Formats: sequence, structure tokens, C-alpha cells
Amino acid sequence: MALFEEERDPEYERARKRAMYLLGSRPYSTAALREKLLGNYSEKTAERVIEDMTRYGFLDDEDYAKRLASSIINGKKYGLHRAKAEMRRKGVPDELIEQALSEYSREDMTESLTELVRKKYSQRISDRDERQKVIAALARRGYGFGEIKAAITSVLEELEDEE
Repeated sequence: MALFEEERDPEYERARKRAMYLLGSRPYSTAALREKLLGNYSEKTAERVIEDMTRYGFLDDEDYAKRLASSIINGKKYGLHRAKAEMRRKGVPDELIEQALSEYSREDMTESLTELVRKKYSQRISDRDERQKVIAALARRGYGFGEIKAAITSVLEELEDEE
């Protein structure tokens, strides 16, 4: 009888519906969903809902980390440093961050950065002052200075060859 009454717990039902609504609009990490639920529901209820969402496959931190890494690196064109920071901010555990980002090699990141410089900044890198601004912008995107220097040098060489 107690199990049947627990299944009909109104707080649990509201929390479960809220979690389904949230997960229906976009993916969440376990930590982010927990934070959302704890704003309105008890810790016990939130943990129970999270367990259920995980068991039914609606909440998967590993898949979430892979998708988020792809979105950040391929979509926003951020570097590994910024990607790590963004993923931590979204509540992804460090071991899953490392696992998700391990799929991106340094060569891939260098190619991506070079393409970004070619498309977005090629008009500005010839001027020394503007180049410093580009370097700062790329550093904020999470790229290392060595990577940035190599990409800018590569694009500058391409521009010289064209002339």
C-alpha cells in the first residue's frame, strides 16, 4: 500500500512533469536538471525524478557531453579551453568533458582555427594593430597563442601567394 501511495505523490508527479517539459525543449545535464528541480521541489523528489529520467533514457550525461562538445567546437568555433569552460558551466563532470573533447585532435582544431581566420579575419590581419585585436578575440574563443600564431601565419602566407 505504501508503494502505491508513493507512486501517487503529487509533488513527485509535478516534478516529473516539469522535468519532462524541460527535457522536451532542450537537453540538460544531470546537474543542470537537478538545479532546476531543486528550485521548486525537495531534494528527495528531485533525485527520484532524475533517477527515473536516467533509467528511461531521457537524461544521459555522456551523450549530452558529446553533443555539447560538437555544438561548441563545430558550431561556435571555440577552442578547447573555452569548450572546457562552457561545458563545466553547464554542469558536465570533468571526466565526461575530457572524454568528449578527446575526439577532437590538435590537427582538427588547427584546421578549424585557420578556416575561421581565413573567413572572418583575413581582411584585418595584415595591419599590426588589427592583428593584435584578432589575436585577443581568438584567445577569448579559447585558442592558445601558439595555435593562433600558426593559423595567422598560414593565412598571411596564403594571402601573399595570391598577390
